[in-house]
Amino acid sequence: MKTRIKKPYLTLKDRPLLCYALEILDRVPAIEKIIVPVGPEEEDRCRTSVLGRLSMNTPVTVISGGKTRQASVRNALDHVSTSSAFVLIHDGARPFITVEMVETSLREASEKLAVTFGVPVKDTITVVSRDDRRILKPLDRNSLYRIQTPQTFDREIIIDAHKKAFQDGFEGTDDASLVERLGFPVTVISGRYRNIKITTLEDLAVAEAFLQKNSQPLESRQK
Repeated sequence: MKTRIKKPYLTLKDRPLLCYALEILDRVPAIEKIIVPVGPEEEDRCRTSVLGRLSMNTPVTVISGGKTRQASVRNALDHVSTSSAFVLIHDGARPFITVEMVETSLREASEKLAVTFGVPVKDTITVVSRDDRRILKPLDRNSLYRIQTPQTFDREIIIDAHKKAFQDGFEGTDDASLVERLGFPVTVISGRYRNIKITTLEDLAVAEAFLQKNSQPLESRQK
């Protein structure tokens, strides 16, 4: 992001980025507890600058995360109740999830045990050589998806996947990749192109445009 402010606390329309995802998760009755891993020694900052701006009904536990995203999720899994059947994992840098998406993810996971959102890629994707950047092989766009969160798993499956990855020193690209590594199938369900991940300043500008469009009266958007 090239900013001194860490991503969860970047301001998006006068609110920290993390507020948006938490607010949606709080509106899903099936969610019994929300666990938020943050950078070491940032627990109080998260409670004050993020949770302090929300009126949450769902219990929230803020914990110290790890050096990587995977380590942070592994730490969070230690706080999941043994009575919980499923674990839904979402990247706080994706502010545009909806209640419907979360409920769909939970419903699909109850049948398939491991699911992730994804959208078909729009661009041509190719494999290029590292040294001279030559195109080596174009890939079939029809079978390529951009994977999103939330990702939802049977609690025991995702815990076993993280334990195995930690034991082997394996760092995956996301939680679904750890589950796949166990040989357990992960089903992709239809995501939304609007469910963007804020990674660059350009992404932040796009997110602000989305919010601006939503705040306009319907008659103004139809002109």
